[in-house]
Amino acid sequence: MAYQVIARKWRPQNFDEVLHQDHVSTTIRNSIKNGRISHAYIFSGPRGVGKTTMARILGKSLNCLAGLTGNPCGVCENCVEIRDGVSFDVIEIDGASNRGIENIRELRENVNFAPVKSRYKIYIIDEVHMLTKEAFNALLKTLEEPPPHAVFVFATTEIHQVPDTILSRCQKFFFKKISIEAIVNHLGTIVEAEGFSIDRRALYPIARAADGSMRDAQSLLDQIISFSEGNISEGSALAVLGVVPVESYLALLRNVLDTDASAAIHEIDRISSLGVDLSRYVAGLVDIIRTVRLVQHGIAVQEILGFSPEETGEMKTLADAIHDEELSVFFRILTDLQGEIRYSVNERINIEMAVLDMIAAKKRPSVAAIIAGLEGKVPVATQRKDDRKESAPVPKPKPEEPDVVKKNDPPRAAPAQLKPRAPEPEKKKIPVPDPAPSDPVKQWGDILAELKTRKPLLFVKLENTVIAKNTAGFHLTFPRVPGETSGERMLDRNDLSYIKAEFRRATGSELLTDIPGKTPADLPSGTVRQVETPPSDAEMISDTVEEDLAQNDPLVETIVELFHGKIINDTGEK
Repeated sequence: MAYQVIARKWRPQNFDEVLHQDHVSTTIRNSIKNGRISHAYIFSGPRGVGKTTMARILGKSLNCLAGLTGNPCGVCENCVEIRDGVSFDVIEIDGASNRGIENIRELRENVNFAPVKSRYKIYIIDEVHMLTKEAFNALLKTLEEPPPHAVFVFATTEIHQVPDTILSRCQKFFFKKISIEAIVNHLGTIVEAEGFSIDRRALYPIARAADGSMRDAQSLLDQIISFSEGNISEGSALAVLGVVPVESYLALLRNVLDTDASAAIHEIDRISSLGVDLSRYVAGLVDIIRTVRLVQHGIAVQEILGFSPEETGEMKTLADAIHDEELSVFFRILTDLQGEIRYSVNERINIEMAVLDMIAAKKRPSVAAIIAGLEGKVPVATQRKDDRKESAPVPKPKPEEPDVVKKNDPPRAAPAQLKPRAPEPEKKKIPVPDPAPSDPVKQWGDILAELKTRKPLLFVKLENTVIAKNTAGFHLTFPRVPGETSGERMLDRNDLSYIKAEFRRATGSELLTDIPGKTPADLPSGTVRQVETPPSDAEMISDTVEEDLAQNDPLVETIVELFHGKIINDTGEK
């Protein structure tokens, strides 16, 4: 006899063998028991969860030679023919390849004929949502008023694509995904019955890869058995599935927690060299972040997400070493990464940059750590578990005891009274002689020479200023030339402070600025230029004076460089 794959060999043959669909099998059993048999059923749910299998078992229950029963015998002629798919009265139709109106017309012509040797003529249409709109319309009348011997069973993974007119004429049953624990237990039973040995930890990645589909899980198990030649280890299962072990994700997260960028990038290089689909690797890393955070909040992930007890224990250890806020940041970085790598030419670069972002986020203090630091505490959750050390409690200061002398204690000597300390005699201040008088004009020339190098812009403002002395002190005066802007107007407070400080440093004297428009009357003759009242704005505009500036003048070049300007002529040309 030809080899039969596990998915067909271990296909359920009665309601009790169908896993995780008790709500469907119980309802159908009771309807058969009470004689309330509908003329049309529709089974909806994910792939590989038992929809077509349940339809075949329903056909056995209705046509078993032992009578209408919820437990078909499975050995009578009708049960065997239905199991082998050769029964004349249980017809299976593929909706994807028989989707036209001609196929439905043929069905309508044949449905009126009585069954050959059974009670009911049962039509099982798989993937019924693939029928065309015209085919559905042709089927409506038959569904509404079918012959008494006809029963229709529809199976679909896309019930929303089935017209409401069809749904309203059927009893609807929704199949659930099979839990990972149920798949693991069933696969373990199959392996043991087939005479193989398997590491139970190898069954969990198979069940997670099947995503709730028992048929997919059985097909993967069949492939792994062929690869392992009888002894199935976790490594063999992962190699066949192309799945990265949980230890790789946990190792990468530990490298991030240790801020070890070199080790983290090396792990990504190792995974990339194995030919793993990097987008699936990122998705797995997101799942691990999610699992660790759920574990941290005390949620039993073993039943929800289907991890082995050993894997769950490792995640609990990691959850104790990482703060919840950091997990939230890591999750956001990785979900953004999933969107980026869809359009990336080199996925590995994006993953490496995301991991470095996670390390940078780890180095930054969390909000909880900042608050704890402000309160004078060290947040325990931000430290890794292996780095935490038992610190001795800080003893509280004891309250001051009253000065009580016990009965038998010798009298204590009175504390010596401290004499007030005599004030130290004040040190004589040595008078600092005033600096030798210097020529302010010469000193001002030196200051301007320094400004030309250090502060060219300020030098331009002060280039034509004059230093003079009167009874009030030294004055900085600004010449008033028609057509020119007053230099004093260009100075701000910071400029004046800087000028006065430099003058004080150079001459030891204070510097006063002249009042615009006035000249001190007692200035020595010839020391100050004649100061004139500046013209009005209208006069300045109307009486413009053009000056030819030499473009090779260093002062002009300095002004152009400072203001990023350009020299133009009166015609506007450069």
